[in-house]
Amino acid sequence: MVSMEGTVREHVVEVKRKEEECDVKQSLEADVMRLVLEMQTEEVVAQLKEKHEELKKELSLTITEKSNELKKKEEEFQLKQDAEARDIEVKMNSLEVKEKNFEELMRELEVRKQELEERQKDLSLLDETIKAKVTELEKRNEKQEAEAKEIEVKMNSLEVKEKQLVEREELLKLKEKELATRSKSRKRCRDEFELSLLAEKDVDDPDPASASQEKGRETYEVTCIDDGTDEEPEPYCCPDADFNSFNNTMSFFAVGQVWALYDPFDHMPRFYAQIRKVLEPQLRVKVRWLEPKQTRENKKPIPIACGEFKNGERTINSYLTFSHLMHHIRTGKKGITINPRKGETWALFSDWNSDDNRKRPYQYDFVQVVSELDSDNGIGVAYLGRVEGFTSVYKPAEQNGVLQMMIRPEEMLRFSHRVPSFVLTGDEGKGVPAGSFELDPAAIPKDCLEVSEIKQEESVEIHSLGLSSLQV
Repeated sequence: MVSMEGTVREHVVEVKRKEEECDVKQSLEADVMRLVLEMQTEEVVAQLKEKHEELKKELSLTITEKSNELKKKEEEFQLKQDAEARDIEVKMNSLEVKEKNFEELMRELEVRKQELEERQKDLSLLDETIKAKVTELEKRNEKQEAEAKEIEVKMNSLEVKEKQLVEREELLKLKEKELATRSKSRKRCRDEFELSLLAEKDVDDPDPASASQEKGRETYEVTCIDDGTDEEPEPYCCPDADFNSFNNTMSFFAVGQVWALYDPFDHMPRFYAQIRKVLEPQLRVKVRWLEPKQTRENKKPIPIACGEFKNGERTINSYLTFSHLMHHIRTGKKGITINPRKGETWALFSDWNSDDNRKRPYQYDFVQVVSELDSDNGIGVAYLGRVEGFTSVYKPAEQNGVLQMMIRPEEMLRFSHRVPSFVLTGDEGKGVPAGSFELDPAAIPKDCLEVSEIKQEESVEIHSLGLSSLQV
């Protein structure tokens, strides 16, 4: 840019110099002219004038060309300046963007630096924690080594006890085989099997009073419905189901489950207990009984199969006294709620009324639960009727012209007990309705059962041992 200005100035100086030279020439020419005028004729003067004109034209042309060149150079210079200015502006914008990016990068680096410092602090704390835990683990290892030595001593003692248990287990197996030869259906032979187990004292139960030695189907104290008579309940026979097995094994039990057990009065599964411990070698289960929270002062005790229950006494029972697993909801630390669920099959007291004046032996209607319990409207059920020709196959059927009905919340005591069942497809045998239910014969009174042609009834008569006036 400076060089251009210098070039322009040189051109201007040269032009001025030439103008000055022209002026000098003109003055010289004027002098010459005057001399020529004086010395020569008018022709010479004319020639000089012509030359003077030519010189003027040449000089004007030269000045015009120089001026045009100067203008072109000035325009070129201006264009170059504009282009350079635009380039500078673009570069400035790019520089500003780079500065912003650099500032953002610096901020990110600062944040990362802070994060790294925090991580270093966390790692240092973690190192301290690990050191503390290592120290604690070392102490625990020392303690475990001491305990291992103690356990080794106990293991030797347990080996001796294990041999004793094996001998007891073999004895129990022999007793179980004896019972099996007497009946294929073990659900009704639980009383006799339990009596053999009650003869042995439970060493695992911390409460001696809970392991009751009273005679009876159960080893716990229960509130049996006593009609005031001392008559011994009549013998009861239970056939097997036609298509499905309802028998339980020790593998079915787990801690925390709630199971239904048989009522000693009519052998229906309406008592509840929660599993506390599974004693597999002894074929027994440690339980805590569940007692209904409903209080009925100055009234005769009645069976309560649904609602809220609380913890009761502890005891140990043979696995043969258990009927089926119950779905339950825990309410609070010690409360448990049990209610019929949609799809289940239950027995209703057919002679139920709001005064609870039921005559024994109880009469039952069997239903399928078709809706969940609603606190305002109650629960919906559909009646079931027995299918002729089968032991315990039931299908939806009207009862006094009614197929379905609602049981109000205040009528929930009408439920006697849940009846385990399987849904049948109709492919099980000839005459089996699709969508019907095979109910557990052990949860149905004998007058509601029929010996089918598929299986011959093979059962053992077991006298129910009286448990009158016992409390849960």
